[in-house]
Amino acid sequence: MPLQSPRRIFLTRSARWFAGLVAAGTAGLPRLYAGGSIKSEILSDQETYEIFDCHLHCPSESGEQWQWHKVTRNFADFVSYLDKTGVNRGIINSQSSYGQTPAEFIAGNRETARYVEKSKGRFLGACIVNPQFVQEALKEMEYCRKELDFVWIGELCNYMIPYLYTAREFEMVAAQAVKLNMVLAIHTEQGEMEYIAEKFPHVTIAFAHFGDDHEYEDIFKRIDMVAKNPNFYLDTSGYGHDRVGVLEYAVETIGDDRVLFGSDFSINDPSTVIARIKNAFLTAEQKQKIFSGNLRELLKKVQCGS
Repeated sequence: MPLQSPRRIFLTRSARWFAGLVAAGTAGLPRLYAGGSIKSEILSDQETYEIFDCHLHCPSESGEQWQWHKVTRNFADFVSYLDKTGVNRGIINSQSSYGQTPAEFIAGNRETARYVEKSKGRFLGACIVNPQFVQEALKEMEYCRKELDFVWIGELCNYMIPYLYTAREFEMVAAQAVKLNMVLAIHTEQGEMEYIAEKFPHVTIAFAHFGDDHEYEDIFKRIDMVAKNPNFYLDTSGYGHDRVGVLEYAVETIGDDRVLFGSDFSINDPSTVIARIKNAFLTAEQKQKIFSGNLRELLKKVQCGS
């Protein structure tokens, strides 16, 4: 039998998922399935949602570093754009926190703290560390938790500051996250995610992105891995959220209480994720849980007043 292309596999799985919904009948299904015109239902879906973004990278005080063409140049621009898209609250880190040395990531975390203070409750801070300097990283995590009230670590990205998730030093960072009752947000490619899921089942982890660079091949595997462990969460940012059926599959497989709204702004536009969730084949209650409810519950789990 010839091998199927990843695209064909994706389309086949999506078709089977939707067929299963039809076979189950319309009782108890979201409004969009319950008869009538899909077009008219979407146009009338004007619910107002609180949106709490778990995945935000704000410009440093020296300016925007990551946009391909800079359109939001500073923190004020960053906030104004979130206002425009309807993002009410968020968890932020400073782009300058991704420097390699301890002095750089510590300075970046202090910058994040200043932004949090300036925002008067709109934003919560996230701590960035480099496991290559593990003693400084562990100390910084403790300081951020106890002195700055940060409960979020990351998003850690080992392609930006090169290190291996298999390193002993990263294992120490993960253990410190458990000790301090912090959430570890992490960017992984598929093989890395499989390792982390097996190695650290006891860590509260928010995995970034539905898919990685091999989207069609791995997107269902990533969702399935998160579904297996109640300590794992998946945010909606990056690859895959725009593929119709992926969000619905994630909610059906993981459950509607462990999918978090994340945009990866200021790199990616929150509006694209918001539109996909608003137009999703989900109930208004499920949408609100994704937009903010699930993150609020997770923050309660780590004892953070949100």
